[in-house]
Amino acid sequence: MASPTTSRTGSPPQVVIAHMDGRRSRGYVFDFSPMRDRCRIYPSATASGGQGELVDLKALKAIFFLGEFSGKQITTQPGGTGHGRKLEVLFADGEHIEGTTEGYSPNRLGFFMVPDDTTTKDPTVNILRIFVINANVKQVRWL
Repeated sequence: MASPTTSRTGSPPQVVIAHMDGRRSRGYVFDFSPMRDRCRIYPSATASGGQGELVDLKALKAIFFLGEFSGKQITTQPGGTGHGRKLEVLFADGEHIEGTTEGYSPNRLGFFMVPDDTTTKDPTVNILRIFVINANVKQVRWL
């Protein structure tokens, strides 16, 4: 599964970063790769290089890649009807995410998954997919 580099409008993808301490921060990524340990999070889609915060992926739980929000109610893409195997990811703090994946491997930095509708209770959030950091996963369970 290729990493998202731009949205349908050509702008960089908007993300929510799930930190290990429970914080959530929002921004944009220009240089994310599932093969690299770090990326920069920018405060806006038009930010310049010096405005980005360097983030060590191993210090995160996950990166939520968001779709565009036009002011109408939108939801996640249902993982149950997507491709791949259905799974549940459990983090050490008790948070869990359900969805599907086509490329889980515990030996890699992380993996992409498409969340189920039940992952997000907020109807104004459109999570397209999630990059889960393996180092901070307590358990992966196939459903």
